[in-house]
Amino acid sequence: MGQLTVFGYLREQWTELPIPTADVSDQSLIVVGANVGLGHEAAVHLAQLKPKSLLITSRDGVKCEKSKADVESRSGMTGIESWPLELCSFDSVRSFVDTFEAKGCTANVLIANAGISTLKYTKTPDGYETTFQVNYLSTALLSLLILPHLIKAGTPERASRLVIVSSEFHYLANRLKGADTWPSIIEKINDEAYCTSSVMLNRYSLSKLLEVMFIRELSSRLPTPTLVAASTVNPGSCHSCLTREVESNPLFKFAVRTYKGLVARATEMGSRTLVHAAIEPNERERHGRYLSSCEVAEESDYTLSTEGREVSKRLWHETLEILGDIDPRVNTIVSEYLVQEKA
Repeated sequence: MGQLTVFGYLREQWTELPIPTADVSDQSLIVVGANVGLGHEAAVHLAQLKPKSLLITSRDGVKCEKSKADVESRSGMTGIESWPLELCSFDSVRSFVDTFEAKGCTANVLIANAGISTLKYTKTPDGYETTFQVNYLSTALLSLLILPHLIKAGTPERASRLVIVSSEFHYLANRLKGADTWPSIIEKINDEAYCTSSVMLNRYSLSKLLEVMFIRELSSRLPTPTLVAASTVNPGSCHSCLTREVESNPLFKFAVRTYKGLVARATEMGSRTLVHAAIEPNERERHGRYLSSCEVAEESDYTLSTEGREVSKRLWHETLEILGDIDPRVNTIVSEYLVQEKA
């Protein structure tokens, strides 16, 4: 069963990962959250391979221009598209997809990398706890709305890729004790009264677990052989800006920086895991799976348990209901492109 051991963790962290080199000259690629950290380094790697097109996103126009200039400068690629996308806002996700479709863009790869880590309970303008919306709900919405374009671009010889950046921290996510008695898992997770300081301390880990569950549920409903290989990727602990808000607390800052100094990968090294899942061959062998250090790895014990599978299935249906209300295209996509469950 999947679990996180100290020896196995350190061995992975200190492993030199291969640099992906697959041909992407006919591929159209999207990297979400490319202004800093893993997404930025992944964008540079992909741009160096000179894809047919590369679309990167950042939270606002200023960051878009800066990231575009830096990626083009470091890679030598020109003509990179850089668009704003704010995952704190469902309207921003919908607007991004509207623009994508209006421009007649295509996509062979979507790397959904953007994410946050915070210990504070705050709500987005849409009314959801921020980490939960950014890392899970908006990522799921974007993935589903882009799915038809990925399917259209996929071929029997080379499936398109949906890559959601998860984490080994999903192993540390607390069980959702009592979930079988909750009328709604999502409403409970989002409830401020439920989100005590101890729950918020574990919120990032939970969001990464939910991503693993989402990909498992989605992949199981894609027709076989799939035209889209969907996977979650663990980049390992890296030197990045993800912990910047957590580090605003002096105590956590000392702990996090000490930990990073001992075991963290360079951000560029971690980004290779994203690029590997996005472009390297044998993608259907990775379909529906959790990847770590560029290899298929076992999900957490909780994910694989009977209890975890039941939570995963309920979460899928609740997610579709919410996202279908936010954007009716979700309902159409689920109906047209996914295998329907038997009554």
